[in-house]
Amino acid sequence: MKQLLCKIFTMTLLAAATLSCTHNNGDIGVWFGLWRVEQLTVNGHSDRDYAGNIYFGFQSTTVEQKLVHDNHSVTQMFGEWKEEGNMLTITFPDPRYWPIDGYLRGNGEENRLTVQHLDGKHIALTFITPNDDTVVYNLVKCK
Repeated sequence: MKQLLCKIFTMTLLAAATLSCTHNNGDIGVWFGLWRVEQLTVNGHSDRDYAGNIYFGFQSTTVEQKLVHDNHSVTQMFGEWKEEGNMLTITFPDPRYWPIDGYLRGNGEENRLTVQHLDGKHIALTFITPNDDTVVYNLVKCK
């Protein structure tokens, strides 16, 4: 009986440790994981310079924005995110981690994006820049 209880305790502890590492203190729903920016439009026109190589990763309250270069090296930037209703707020408070897409602002400024669509496979976000340009990020979930 003592061995059985020990095994149950060990398996429960292992399961709890594994699950807590994956979601880092809580389930954040469909946001969790890595998303690729499939299309980037500015004022209704595709950004011709965008090569399909920007990713967003969401875990707990941390957001990662990364750029995969042609030689497969990666530039990573980290910030914080929160969702309130249909608004997504992304902040890059550390000056070492500046947004890499050329539209979002760094230096601790809040970037408020409107969530146009959100499900387990696609996200559509709209951001109005300080110059009143409308930027739409269409993201797809990475497998």
